[in-house]
Amino acid sequence: MKVFEDKTDRYGRSMFVFSGVKNVDEVYTWLQQHYSGYKFGMVFDCTGDEFQKPDRKFYVYFLDELTEEVMAYSDFIRVDKKTWKSKY
Repeated sequence: MKVFEDKTDRYGRSMFVFSGVKNVDEVYTWLQQHYSGYKFGMVFDCTGDEFQKPDRKFYVYFLDELTEEVMAYSDFIRVDKKTWKSKY
């Protein structure tokens, strides 16, 4: 398994890229050993079709950087710095 730190995605968010992962537990163990105390969000890309070979790369973000995207996807809007409200 190879780990690429200090990568950024097209939105400018910091992420880790884990390549050649055989078991997701390897990712968890590495994060626990190097960044104990932080929370992470892992992105699984399921957009490929059934004939594509699955990508063996895993993209891991600090959870606080994904909050905006997850809440927007869930149809919540920010009221203030700590409060979110449903659009409906």
